[in-house]
Amino acid sequence: MTRDRIAAFGYAYVALALAASLLGLGHPRAGSALLGGAAFAFVWFIAGLRSRLVRYDPDGFFATVVVLGGGAFVALQMVTLQLGTSRFAPPAAACATTVIFGATLAALRARKVPKWFGRAGLGGGVAVLVVGLAEGTLGWTLAGRTVFASMLGFMIWVLVTTTVLLRR
Repeated sequence: MTRDRIAAFGYAYVALALAASLLGLGHPRAGSALLGGAAFAFVWFIAGLRSRLVRYDPDGFFATVVVLGGGAFVALQMVTLQLGTSRFAPPAAACATTVIFGATLAALRARKVPKWFGRAGLGGGVAVLVVGLAEGTLGWTLAGRTVFASMLGFMIWVLVTTTVLLRR
């Protein structure tokens, strides 16, 4: 697999993380195994994204922000889903938003995406953050105890970003 194709792990991450979320707390061992696979795929997705961002942003600022935010996000997502609590949804959403903003700002700065597309990405990042803050504050989930709207929003961004990265 070439470095340009590593971004395809974004699809695997979403499939595995979504399956783990939907399993909820009913099958903790199966959910844990799926989360392990999701974490593996997410790290490779972030590596592929970082590789592309370094080309857009030679000083590496945005790439560093994306890697740090992605690492913290995946850890917080695992804790949130394993415990089935919304307490960690706000920091997870903040980390997801950091990834979204870092990647989007780098692509906008390098003029690799149309302005409207970049603005939509930034708006999506704000939505992920606001919804995550609401989930934590209100103790709210989209469904059950392990389906969080903020995480689903981030997964949508991962799917769109994976598709864009693979098309270029």
